[in-house]
Amino acid sequence: MLQRQKEGIAIAKQEGKYKGRKPVAVDEAKFRAVCARWRAGEITATTAMKELDLKPNTFYRRAKKMGV
Repeated sequence: MLQRQKEGIAIAKQEGKYKGRKPVAVDEAKFRAVCARWRAGEITATTAMKELDLKPNTFYRRAKKMGV
């Protein structure tokens, strides 16, 4: 069953129908500003996540990716 599912996904990708999950949209300028405040110790990471409306894994992944 899993093999047939993988085959179906591979065919859909070739046809351009399967693109995976869309990334969460984040305003980069606002993200950098909030992260700068977080790194400076003005706010906690939890507060930064609430301001940006992001979950912890998304917040930390983006912070690492952007090198903030």
